[in-house]
Amino acid sequence: MKSGIVGFGILASLIAASVVIPIYAPYDVVRQWSSVEYWLENPRWAAPEWVTIFTGKNEPRTTVFDPSSFRYVIVRDTIVDQNGREVNLTFITATRRFLWTYDNFPSEISLYIKAFFPGNTSTEPGSSPLVSISLRRPDNQTVQLLGRAVPGPEFNRTTTYHLSSSTGAAESVFGNIRKWVTQEGVLPSDVVAEADILPHVALFARNDTAQLNPARSAHLLQGQYELRIEYVGFSLNDTLEPRARLYGTVFGLMGTDERRRDLLTGVLWGAPIAMAFGSAAAIVVVLSQTILGALSGWYRGPVDEAIQRFADLYLIIPVLPILIIIALLYRPSIVAILFVVVAFGIVGSTTKVVRSIVLQIREEQFIEAAQSYGASRIRILFRYILPRVMPYTFALVALNVPIYIFLEASLSFLGLGDPTLPTWGSIIGQAYTGSALTYGFWWWVAFPTLGIVYTAVGFALVGYAFDKVINPRLREE
Repeated sequence: MKSGIVGFGILASLIAASVVIPIYAPYDVVRQWSSVEYWLENPRWAAPEWVTIFTGKNEPRTTVFDPSSFRYVIVRDTIVDQNGREVNLTFITATRRFLWTYDNFPSEISLYIKAFFPGNTSTEPGSSPLVSISLRRPDNQTVQLLGRAVPGPEFNRTTTYHLSSSTGAAESVFGNIRKWVTQEGVLPSDVVAEADILPHVALFARNDTAQLNPARSAHLLQGQYELRIEYVGFSLNDTLEPRARLYGTVFGLMGTDERRRDLLTGVLWGAPIAMAFGSAAAIVVVLSQTILGALSGWYRGPVDEAIQRFADLYLIIPVLPILIIIALLYRPSIVAILFVVVAFGIVGSTTKVVRSIVLQIREEQFIEAAQSYGASRIRILFRYILPRVMPYTFALVALNVPIYIFLEASLSFLGLGDPTLPTWGSIIGQAYTGSALTYGFWWWVAFPTLGIVYTAVGFALVGYAFDKVINPRLREE
């Protein structure tokens, strides 16, 4: 049957992905899914790299400049000041040239400076090391980005200096860029506000009236740039380790999200999570309902009445609202959510369907023959009746797996799933919260959605194939 072959092929690919993902991204990566620091090296909101095939542009990739990639000039000397005291000095100049030949601006710029300066008990001004950062552009203009004392303790400590929008250092950078732009006469100083400055655009754009506009309007300045860091320390043992990162606009096969996380890792890990949750819930729920339905149809009487009344009660219970309330109160793990789902699925519609099937099977002659040679009711139930029902059960299991995958995805979409796991529903929910489609971040929504649809179609085709086997009316000629 073609539908069954396609369905089993889809499930085989999902199983293969579930086997490969622990090798590509071990479970330690999953444990860091909610960590901000772990994903700092990735660009934010980066599209998949293969989109460049369709756009025809050479989009920038993330470029990292390690301390070993800088060229250092180090001078250590001891001088005598005007008061006759000896002063130890260390001058360090670190430069890094790079060619920017991409067709777009970097998405962000980060610079880390790790400085080690031994203890200095002097309280006079200038006892703290000084750092100066500048960028030389292809048009031979030099932009002074920063010039200040290195913050941090004075005694044998290491200071990490991070230029970002959340630090005072970044505020100084914005102010210096504003000063440079106004000095060049690009725009009047009274119309240039620091809030309008995007450093990754202004520093890589030509000097014209569009320089401070978003990247789509500003004109890219390609060519050779030089990052220059000058450090002055007041001992003979100072060291400097700069690290720069120019974030790209594309990344990997599925791009990144707002938290810089690799969506390929999240989507691939979502496959085993969704299949494990959906399969476990469907198997346990369908088997329990099948057994109870068989007991109800075989034993009749009070047993039948009790099971059917419980089934009626469970059918009117709104499971999703109850799960939402439980998730809001306790924030359970995905295993706890699975137990709750199973608890509210012990009896249900399958119980009634199996009961009607058993009522027909019990009137057949082979059941009378088994009773005539003295077979017990339990033996007849499990040896002769349930095997006749199991083909229907297999079809129901396959058809119910997508239902529980959608259920878990719904909870995760609402932010009520397991916060420690990268599930398809949680990725889509975070994309909705971050207005992904509004800003054009389609990959953030498309790939986890395709994962859910792909899995659902696979199980649906398998369930349909089972249904055609047990239902002669659906068999292909």
